[in-house]
Amino acid sequence: MAYQALYREWRPRTFGEIIGQEHITRTLKNAVESGRVGHAYLFCGTRGTGKTTTAKVFTKALNCPDREGAEPCNRCSSCTAINEGLSVDVIEVDAASNRGIDEIRDLREKIKFAPAAGNFRIYIIDEVHMLTHEAFNALLKTLEEPPRQAMLILATTEPHKIPLTILSRCQRFDFRRIVPSDIIQRLKEVIAGAKLEAEEEALRLIARAAEGGLRDALSILDQAASFGGMKVTAGDVHNILGTVRVDALSRMAGYLAAASAGPALTLVAELTKEGKDLRLFAREMAGYLRALLLDKLAPGASAAEVWDDPAQMANLAAEFSKDGLLRVVELIAAAEQDMKWSTMPGVILELALVKACRAEVRGDMTALYSRLEAVEEKLKSHTGLKGKTMVTREAQPGENKPLWEKSRPAKAPVSPAQAAGPSVAKNKPAGSGVARDTPVERPQRQEQGIKDPASDSAGEVTLEQVKGAWSEIINVLRKERLPLYHNYTKAFPLTLRGRGLVIGFPEEEALAREMAGRPDHKKYLEELMGKFFDGKWQVAFTSYQGRINLPEKDRAARAPVVDVKKRFGGEEIILDDDSEGTLF
Repeated sequence: MAYQALYREWRPRTFGEIIGQEHITRTLKNAVESGRVGHAYLFCGTRGTGKTTTAKVFTKALNCPDREGAEPCNRCSSCTAINEGLSVDVIEVDAASNRGIDEIRDLREKIKFAPAAGNFRIYIIDEVHMLTHEAFNALLKTLEEPPRQAMLILATTEPHKIPLTILSRCQRFDFRRIVPSDIIQRLKEVIAGAKLEAEEEALRLIARAAEGGLRDALSILDQAASFGGMKVTAGDVHNILGTVRVDALSRMAGYLAAASAGPALTLVAELTKEGKDLRLFAREMAGYLRALLLDKLAPGASAAEVWDDPAQMANLAAEFSKDGLLRVVELIAAAEQDMKWSTMPGVILELALVKACRAEVRGDMTALYSRLEAVEEKLKSHTGLKGKTMVTREAQPGENKPLWEKSRPAKAPVSPAQAAGPSVAKNKPAGSGVARDTPVERPQRQEQGIKDPASDSAGEVTLEQVKGAWSEIINVLRKERLPLYHNYTKAFPLTLRGRGLVIGFPEEEALAREMAGRPDHKKYLEELMGKFFDGKWQVAFTSYQGRINLPEKDRAARAPVVDVKKRFGGEEIILDDDSEGTLF
C-alpha cells in the first residue's frame, strides 16, 4: 500500500479520538443515541480543528448498523466505505470548485434519491462560504425542507460570509483551537503508533507552531521525521520552521529586563547571520514575553504555554515590573506588525528593542523617577542651584521674593502707621464690635505680577512720594491720552518696591483694569513714571475690595463733578451712607 501522510493515516475514526472538541462530540453523541438528529448542521472553525473529521464520524454513526452506543464500529461495510471515501450515501462537495448555481441545482435533484444502504443520504459541503449569492439562494429551500432521509453538513472557516438566512436554518457548532498540551498528547500517541522517536522540546515547538491545528502539527511531525531519519529533534524542527531556540528567547528577555540594548542588538545580529527570519523571531519573542506577563499576573497560568520550564519562566518574569513588562510586550508586538510592510524589517525590530531598553519609554515608576531626576539635574546645571530640589523648592529666608509675593498684606490687622494705605471708608456703627474702617487685608490679585526690577536709580523713591505725585501723573495722562485717563479715574498706587509699582483698581472696575493692562497702555504708563521719577519702571495691576481713602486733592482732582460745576455752576451734595430722606 502507498504511504499515507500521518494526518490521513491517524485521522480520528470515533468520537473518542477527537481531541479538544468535547462540547461538540458530546452533543452529537447524545443526538445519535436519542435519535434527535437535525436536517442541517454548520461546522465552523479554524483549519485543522476537526470539522471534516467530525462530519465523517457523525455520518458513520448515523449509518452504522452495528454501532456501540453512539460510536461507529468501523468494521461494517458502511463504515469501511465511508473511511475509504467510496460510500454512495455520503457525498463530499468542495464548494471552492463547485460554487455556481448549476452545481447546487444538481445537488437539489440528487438529494431526493433514497439512501442506497444506510439510513441517511448525507451531503458534506466543505468551504461553503465560497458559494455564490445565487447558489445560496438556490440552496435555501432545500436546506430548509430537505427530504426525510437527507441531511446537509456545511463546513467553513469563515462563517461571517454565510447569509443569515442559511445560518438560521442550521445547528451551528464552533470548533475551538486545540490547546498545545492536547496536541502534544496526541503527537505522543502518533509517535508511539508510527514507531518514531522525538524529543520533548521538539514536541513543544511543533505544538506552538501548529497554532491550534492538529493537522498542521502532524504535517510538521511528518516532515521532521523525514528530515531526521525517523528521529525528531528540536534542532531539526528549528531548521524546518526557521525558528530560534528557547534559550535565545530567554536570553533576549534577560537583556530586556536588564535594559541592556547592546547585547540585545548583538543577539539580533547573530540570528541574522544564521539566516533566521527576524519577523518570525519577533513573533516568537512577543509570544514568549506574553507568557512571562501571564506568569507575572497569574502565577502558574503560563504552564499550558509549553515554552520553557515553569520555574525558570517565573524567575525571569520576576526580573520585570508589571508595567515595564507590559510596555515591552506592546513594543515587540507592534514591531512584529510593522515588519510585515517594511522593506527593512531588521531596523524596525532593532528600534523596538532599543526603545524597550531605554528608561524613558519603559513605562514603570522607576523610569518616571529617573526621568524627573534627569530634568532636575539639567535645571540645576543651568540655574546654578546645585544641591537644591527644584520640584519642591520653596523660597529660603533672605532670598528675594517676587514683588507680588512680598507685597501681599499680612493676615493680621495692620498697624496705625500702615493706615495710609487702602482702607474702608465707612464709619464704625454704634455697638459694633468690629471697626468698619478696617484696612483692606487681602486685595484679590487678578492680574499678572511684575518682576523685581533692578534698582537702577540714583535715589530711593517711596510709596508716599508716588502717592503725592499721583494726581499730577493722572493730569498728564488726561492731557496726553484722554481715553486712557478714564480707565485710571479710580486707580491708586498700592505697593512699591524699587521701581516696581502695583496699581489697584476697585473690584467692580475689572474692565478698566484690563484696558490699562494692555501692552501699549502699560508701556506708556511706565514711560510716564520714568519722566516723573528717574529710572526704568515696571507696573502691574490688581483689584481690591472696599474703598480707598484718597487725599482731598486727589479726590477733587479726579471727581467727575468738577467739570459739571465749572460748566453749569452749583454745588455737590454728598449724602452719608446711613442717612435717609430726600434732597428737598
